[in-house]
Amino acid sequence: MKIEKINETDYKIYYYKNKLDEKSLYNDIKELIKKIQKKLKLNGFYKVIAINKKVGLFIELKRLEDAFYKNVLDLKIEIKDDNIYYKTTDYFLIKDLRDIRYKDGMYYCIVDDDFDEILEKVEFGDFVFDLDNIK
Repeated sequence: MKIEKINETDYKIYYYKNKLDEKSLYNDIKELIKKIQKKLKLNGFYKVIAINKKVGLFIELKRLEDAFYKNVLDLKIEIKDDNIYYKTTDYFLIKDLRDIRYKDGMYYCIVDDDFDEILEKVEFGDFVFDLDNIK
């Protein structure tokens, strides 16, 4: 699991696992977030945006409101089928993949079924949820 802190209350999480079962996805997301709740000191009302891909589960946590009581966590889970992009400076990591883009010294490629050897790549780049500012 890779956790990226966006600010004091918001996080991006990448969970290294094969695509999770769609039927139990909501419960799996809740269970995963409950496991890391104390470590990240999560409390309050969070919007959870989840994207389930073959290479793993991508989660974006955004706190909407504080909680009145300590250690209370309420989740609004939204599952999307958006694209995830991998960002790196090393073209040779992604040279065999499709839909490669270049902007401001960085290479971007779509994370799909062709994106394998994930553990080798994750050390040399980051995952981008939204490419609106790159197109």
